[in-house]
Amino acid sequence: MTEPVHRSLLFLIPLLIVGLQALIGFGVYQAFPDWATRGQFGDVFGVVNALFSGLAFAGLIYTVFLQREELSLQRKELELTRLELQRTAKAQEQSEIALRAQAEAALQSARLTTTNALLEHYRVELSRFKMLNLPGSDPRRVQVKELEVREQTLLAILDSLYVQISSEEIGNE
Repeated sequence: MTEPVHRSLLFLIPLLIVGLQALIGFGVYQAFPDWATRGQFGDVFGVVNALFSGLAFAGLIYTVFLQREELSLQRKELELTRLELQRTAKAQEQSEIALRAQAEAALQSARLTTTNALLEHYRVELSRFKMLNLPGSDPRRVQVKELEVREQTLLAILDSLYVQISSEEIGNE
């Protein structure tokens, strides 16, 4: 059944039951002349009343068992959800570790690339000056000395970066 039809039946059925009871009550009132006779006729249905009360109580007990089963299923679902959340958290932690390692590798790569580019630039400049065969009194010789010092500094930096990267790779294995 569709949802609107289902809701209209839930409203219509109790209304029909109340209407039927009112009709029966009116029929009994008209069929029997006095209250004593009407009371005796009502007592005939005492067993039916007890039966329906017992069925209502059994329905209540059945409902409690259904709710208990539903709660048990919800507890199991919550436990599975907790386990899945724990697995997700562990995976996210591992992803964070991998991302940090990747960022560190990118930083090391950038340092190496920059240092290598500077070293290449200084070497080109040095070779240009060396081709000129500068006399001893030329003021550009000071620039040559500075470039040689920078070249040596950059070589030292490259060596330290190499040692650092090598030790990290050995530590990661």
